[in-house]
Amino acid sequence: MALAKTGFLLTVKPVSVLRPHEETIPEHVERLAEEMRRDGVQKDPIIIDQDTATVLDGMHRLAAFEKLRVENAVCCAVDYASKAVRVGRWARVYTSKGGSFADVLARSRLTRRVTLAQAFDALDSREDGLAVLTSSAAYLPAGELELGPAFEVIGDFDRYSEAKRWERRFVPEDEVDVPLQEDKNLVLLVRKLGKEDVVSAARSGKLFPCKTSMHRIDPRPVAVNFPLEKLNGATTAALKESLAGHGERLLPAGSTYEGRRYKERLLLLNRE
Repeated sequence: MALAKTGFLLTVKPVSVLRPHEETIPEHVERLAEEMRRDGVQKDPIIIDQDTATVLDGMHRLAAFEKLRVENAVCCAVDYASKAVRVGRWARVYTSKGGSFADVLARSRLTRRVTLAQAFDALDSREDGLAVLTSSAAYLPAGELELGPAFEVIGDFDRYSEAKRWERRFVPEDEVDVPLQEDKNLVLLVRKLGKEDVVSAARSGKLFPCKTSMHRIDPRPVAVNFPLEKLNGATTAALKESLAGHGERLLPAGSTYEGRRYKERLLLLNRE
């Protein structure tokens, strides 16, 4: 069924045909699966590319469905080439609980010291695959580092930070200046991503690390609230029938939904 305010297509797809492009956080999947069991609904549609079934947003929902053995999912299929769909990046922020960042920098081969401005230029031009940012300087690879090997370095940082009991969190790329104001933070940011990178990862199965890409869809369809018990064997026609009589509501950019503030507009599909 077409969404009048967006041109997007709301549909029901078998979970087995959906292609994730990045890894998930196991604890998040577990929490989400428990929430779904408790609430008995799929709250938000999984956002997919209409041509390749690449999952653009909803990797953890997809993994939770697989855990719950739910065969179908409500999806919003979008034209990935559309300007209404943008791909950006999450930055990884590690907060040291004492000690130096020197060891992990040496291990990662990110030893070429540059200014923050030079690092951002190298990432945005795709000249380098990864940068480490601190409050006082930035570090780029000593040699060539493509996106795939850059992801291996990110895995090393994740494991090192876990062993050191550092805090790890994720911030949107346009908010990275905030953690960089504190000396105790180290930030990892990959090069500028293209939509072709996302589709290639989904097709090849060589997934991005968790929380690497960040998709903004305007307006973002949310609040479909379709019963889980009806998903197995569900059809798009049944979905359309369930939403009949439930008016759509468009919320402005900056609105908060389910405890998260969104920079794009939100389209509530089921207002009850």
